[in-house]
Amino acid sequence: MTDVRGPAVSDSTPLIYLAKIGRLSLLKGVFKSIYVPEAVFDEAVTQGKALNMIDAFIIEKAVGDWIIRELVEPEVNAEYRFIDTNTRLGTGEKEALKLCKQLGALYFIADDREARRVSRILNIKPVGTLGVLVEAYRQGLIAKAEALQILEALMKAGFRMSVSVYRRVLDEMET
Repeated sequence: MTDVRGPAVSDSTPLIYLAKIGRLSLLKGVFKSIYVPEAVFDEAVTQGKALNMIDAFIIEKAVGDWIIRELVEPEVNAEYRFIDTNTRLGTGEKEALKLCKQLGALYFIADDREARRVSRILNIKPVGTLGVLVEAYRQGLIAKAEALQILEALMKAGFRMSVSVYRRVLDEMET
């Protein structure tokens, strides 16, 4: 994924976890621009603020600064309505995938397995929170020690990953 230049659309989970650990700006460093649809804004900001979650306020500030909030156009919504039939996707994921198509986004930042599967079908490269971390390391935005600290902070914040995924992230930072 090195040399990321195109726009990316994010689902709520990567935004929330990176904000929880104070590293939301990794997205800004790795991608040219980050877009979120209304449903993702609602999940990450509106609902989070209602629960008085600090990460929601952090994300809201970034949306007012370097994250771009974008509506899915009615024509795009109609053209990709088939996405709505997937009951394993949430509203935010559905809107984010449609927004990817609308913007011609190269990357979809999401951790949900089904959302990532659908993005591949739509020829959009999925990148998870851990992929963002590895890419930030590869681009020299963070040192290896810092990347390992971020990985630890994500786990402490409740980010779930299998042992095999954890090992794969470590291996990716070795290459």
